[in-house]
Amino acid sequence: MFTPDRPYIFHIELTDKCNAGCPMCPRTDAMNFCKPDRSKVFNVELGLADFQTHFTDAFCARTDEIVFGGAYGDPLAASQLLEIVEHLTDRGVRLAVSTNGGLRPPAWWSRLGRAMKRTGSRLELHLDGLADTNHLYRVNTRWERIMENARAYIATGARAEWHFIIFRHNQHQIEDAYRLSREMGFEEFTLIDTIRFSGGPQYPYVMPGGEQRVLELPDVKAAQFRAGEDGGVAVLERPQAAAEAPRTGVNGIDCKSAAFNRPYISAHGQVSACCWVTGSDEEAAFFAANGLGPDRYNIRNRPLEDILLDEPFATLYARAWTADTLKNCRHKCGKMLRNRRNTL
Repeated sequence: MFTPDRPYIFHIELTDKCNAGCPMCPRTDAMNFCKPDRSKVFNVELGLADFQTHFTDAFCARTDEIVFGGAYGDPLAASQLLEIVEHLTDRGVRLAVSTNGGLRPPAWWSRLGRAMKRTGSRLELHLDGLADTNHLYRVNTRWERIMENARAYIATGARAEWHFIIFRHNQHQIEDAYRLSREMGFEEFTLIDTIRFSGGPQYPYVMPGGEQRVLELPDVKAAQFRAGEDGGVAVLERPQAAAEAPRTGVNGIDCKSAAFNRPYISAHGQVSACCWVTGSDEEAAFFAANGLGPDRYNIRNRPLEDILLDEPFATLYARAWTADTLKNCRHKCGKMLRNRRNTL
């Protein structure tokens, strides 16, 4: 599944801490004032020492990119993110940092930008609307602070992208948000159709102040938009029909992690196939059935590279795909049920 003869691309969740209370995030108890779900959030994080141990000069030379994001936390909530970024970019590693942008002061962001610029790394700033709407999904964030931070970062010349999840309450602002992104110096503007409306077209939640709200599916899709010749956004009459690629791989499962040599490391230090399976009941059952305990695949206990070349990654996942016994793999990489994106 993972091989040392190809460059690695890591997906790492530095922490399960976050300043926001996004209703659809798995860390959030949406009906309890968007507070953290304490059955899922343990306030853990990876630190600089973890990267100094495992991401040595030699290992960094074989690492193409590291994406700091994850299922539960915002990387800016990790206490040593900046030191980790500097450690990695000093060794030539390209990074992607995915964040809501609401933490840290502008001076910190300037230092981050200078470090990120060294390797052409990119910031993925998730802004789902404008001043009057972004907080309706990015609960507990402050627009003015995010804008100050973004401007301080972009002023260093480092690369930044604006990522925008489309809801009914913000769909009318796509044009204005796109123009603002260009004025501020964002290099890309990406529209996202979320798959988290699996329970229906509405998603109820309660704001921290007690206001009951409902997220709703938009009337538009990301594929309906393209960059206009006038510097704005052109809206197509209907989504462009994308030809469905024939399913290949094992039983139709094209594992993204295997294809891109892209392991996942959780904030607990556990190495998994990807963010979709990490910590799941299915993963635990799969490991237990093969005699694998959690200590075996934790970077606090073993060298990272030893873990990557050992089971379950060496042969067990491939066998499970052949037997078609892992529903998460079938669901995500067989049916390709992921967020749909369109970069303008």
